Amino acid sequence: MNIAANEATAPSIEQITKEIADAVRAGHESRALELANAAIENGLRHPSLFRARAALHGRQERFEEALADLESACVHAPRDPTLLDAIGHCQTMLNRPHDAVASFDAAIAVAPDFIQAHYRKSVALGMLNKTGEMQQALERVVTLKPDHVDALASLALVAARMGDQSGAKTYGRRAIACKPGHPVARVAMAIADIDGGDIASAKSSLSPLLAETHSSRNARVNMALGYAADAFDRSGLTAEAFALNTSVNEWSRAVHLGRFESQRAFADVESLISHLPSRVPWADAGRAPDGAAGADGHVFLLGFPRSGTTLLETVMATHDRLVVSDERDFLEAAANALLRDEIALDRLAAFAEDDAHIWQDSYWKAVCESGLDVTGRVFLDKLPLNSLRLPLISRLFPHARILLALRDPRDVVLSCFRHRFRVYANSFEFLRIEDCARYYSAVMSLVQLCRERLTLNLLECRYEELVDDFDGTVRGICRFVGVDWSDSLRNFSAAAERIDRRSQSAAQVRRGLYKGAIGQWRRYRPELAPAIPHLQPWIKRFGYPDD
Repeated sequence: MNIAANEATAPSIEQITKEIADAVRAGHESRALELANAAIENGLRHPSLFRARAALHGRQERFEEALADLESACVHAPRDPTLLDAIGHCQTMLNRPHDAVASFDAAIAVAPDFIQAHYRKSVALGMLNKTGEMQQALERVVTLKPDHVDALASLALVAARMGDQSGAKTYGRRAIACKPGHPVARVAMAIADIDGGDIASAKSSLSPLLAETHSSRNARVNMALGYAADAFDRSGLTAEAFALNTSVNEWSRAVHLGRFESQRAFADVESLISHLPSRVPWADAGRAPDGAAGADGHVFLLGFPRSGTTLLETVMATHDRLVVSDERDFLEAAANALLRDEIALDRLAAFAEDDAHIWQDSYWKAVCESGLDVTGRVFLDKLPLNSLRLPLISRLFPHARILLALRDPRDVVLSCFRHRFRVYANSFEFLRIEDCARYYSAVMSLVQLCRERLTLNLLECRYEELVDDFDGTVRGICRFVGVDWSDSLRNFSAAAERIDRRSQSAAQVRRGLYKGAIGQWRRYRPELAPAIPHLQPWIKRFGYPDD
């Protein structure tokens, strides 16, 4: 329904949307946006207007604004499958895959044969590491459209990652028959060749892709090449794996350089370290009690990414006395306000108890609004790089217990370099091995300073000890956080299949305990050489062997 402030003189929706479309076709996107804004501000409410403005926001990668407009459109057309699909796409681009899957499911419920919604759902499921469900969504796409080349290529890649060489080749050939030279299909078939021992054929398939310029490679191809690097690693071809990881990371680095080069994350940490020593007088003063929203205990699980935090969180999530955060960030607002610069740190140092209570209440309100019920249970807040917020945690939650995950620094840095994180300011540092090591050293330096200067109730949790002596290590952790041992904790890998994990380490945790991840750095000694000067102090401090 059209609603206008003055229906007698107002142009029709059809006229306005045509003017917007004409402006877009002419390359005048700013004019198109002006037209859409003016119509909405003048009282017109119609799905077409919100959809048009959302499309303009999407072209500018302003997905929050696009999502808001699509949700407004959906109020007027709640069962429009194309709107629900577009909402899911925005949620995917905003790294909200759980919400995206729900939106795609809503679109599919209205239009069961909506191919695009099935395909986009597969992408979101891939982000959630739900490989089986992703495969089912892709198979549905191919059932509806047998020549859907991207779905065929994705099925080839899924098969290759699962070790199904025959499936990878079959789907890969079908994709290439539809589109000769399809890059993802070629990578999938190369992975099957690597796993099958035909290294020469794999290298022949991959070399043209690696020779392309960064501008001609897209994110999907880059991701597939990362899986090929994993295949080289499985086959013991570490030099080839590292070279391919380097190519993948350099592509990502080139794409994101403009966003992060001017303000590097390691420099921010080093700045915080330089400003912190004179601003930590609160170690034993003004320790405000924590109004913990009915929780029976409060634990922060932190460390450095790839140090075993997801494994430990998943283990503890199986305990019926614990509620886990699953990498939701409840401290972001407080950190932005109180850790961002020297002035903010001075405010934090001068906090009165009433100030602390305001931020405590904000934290627990965010926890409750996320849907977590912590009443009568121990709340475990896991976010690895909350390590950078130890001064804030100490001031706001002085009675909280802190689990610090540790792992051999060489394995940590190598794993960060080889892992495919979404690129933010922190993970941008992982894209080069020496940068990653420098960042690791900066974070650990801050942690060490906080351990020396602040009163922290902290327990080190070593990945290697968890793997070597699961029961003994977890019993100690249970005592520390204030819960009894439960035999159910041993069944964490089975429980992990039922628990949605936002962490990108979730798929590995579902494999259960395995010792193969310990000491992987030894196979990459030459490649790790630039990182060792930054890591050596921490190797020694944490007591890891030199060889």
